[in-house]
Amino acid sequence: MAEMLVTPLRALNVAQTVGAPVAGRADEDIGRLHDVVARVLEPGDELFPPLTGLVVRLGGRGSHLVFVPWEAVRELGPGGVRLASSRLDLRPFTRRDGELLVVGDVLDKQVVDVDGRRLVRVNDVQLAPDPRVPGGWRVAAADISVGSFLARVVPRWLVPAVHHRFPPNVVISWDQVEFFAADVPGVKLRVDHANLARMHPADVADLIAELGYRHAGEVLAVLDDERAADVVESLPSEVQAAVLTALDDEKAGDILDEMEKDIAADILADLSQDEARDLLDAMEPAEAADVTRLLAHGRDTAGGLMSTEYVTIPANATIRNAIKRLRAADSVPDEIPYLYVVDREPDGRLVGTVTLRNLLISVPRTTMAEIMSPDLIVLTPEMTREEVAEEFTHYDLVAMPVVDADMRLLGIVTIDDAIDVLLPKGWHPRIPRVFHR
Repeated sequence: MAEMLVTPLRALNVAQTVGAPVAGRADEDIGRLHDVVARVLEPGDELFPPLTGLVVRLGGRGSHLVFVPWEAVRELGPGGVRLASSRLDLRPFTRRDGELLVVGDVLDKQVVDVDGRRLVRVNDVQLAPDPRVPGGWRVAAADISVGSFLARVVPRWLVPAVHHRFPPNVVISWDQVEFFAADVPGVKLRVDHANLARMHPADVADLIAELGYRHAGEVLAVLDDERAADVVESLPSEVQAAVLTALDDEKAGDILDEMEKDIAADILADLSQDEARDLLDAMEPAEAADVTRLLAHGRDTAGGLMSTEYVTIPANATIRNAIKRLRAADSVPDEIPYLYVVDREPDGRLVGTVTLRNLLISVPRTTMAEIMSPDLIVLTPEMTREEVAEEFTHYDLVAMPVVDADMRLLGIVTIDDAIDVLLPKGWHPRIPRVFHR
């Protein structure tokens, strides 16, 4: 973790300084402090953003906002600001890329408390001296205490009583805060969401479900495709489609490529035909073809529930050859409930199943036909979700194949999909995906 900057004796709350007088070198009145500018552009800035200047509202008629670079600041405190010079650039302040207005952009915004895995409201921001730059200051922590919020809205003479009743400085170190660039439209900020990328996908999904779609899209856009797919799979079904459509088609297509194809098909089924077609076009052709085949089935049928990720082995293959095929395969499912044995390749009939245990303990020269179980319990693609769930309950299996009228394998349904039918809809994100990522 980066060096902690906050020290109780030297920290300065930004809200205490807003509206404070700004004096020039000869103590003449310049105006009032309007905001504090921090830099969030270079690598490392997002941990504890360094201050680069102040925004000051000039006094007198026709007052406007001007920028004062940090080099011109001699003193900053709750009592006011003293400048090292009385000469100012009087051009109206215009923010640039990489500039964070600590008051305007951060106060009262929702941020992620990474350690607490929750969304919190920023009621104040603490600044602290930069231990590596003499005279420098940095954004050090987000203050989420009730007392800090009340101190901003009550008359100044009540502030001591508020602080006595509601002690301030319930703070989160800024390197444990995830701020959203979506809250600062129109400028470029460096926000890589590295902390969120290290969180469990289910925790990220919980946060995204509470955020607006712009914020959710910002998070997913910076996650690698596999992690983003895990996050989307963990979202409530009513949120998944909306979140993906908030992304550009290329990123959404990459995420769909990594998702379980039955879930991807369910998401696309919730979209308009044009939206679904755009996302299918953004996917890899082979992945899109699998999803398209699933979309041909009703989502409340075995065909709509099934996954196209499974392993088939011809009956005449030896155990040695089967293991070599698995090792050499370009893509193997993360979990393999059964190996499905077919009488020939390609497009052979399903004739049996083999567990990984039996594959591993059998003599290498033995054929799949010799160790397979020929007693098949199969589903047909038109069976309803309820009928599928009843089959799983009755036969106590972890996965069941879906076949056509000629016993050709179309896909498999796993136990987690069956449980989804039996339990309330809202429980789906809480169900462990036993055979999925």
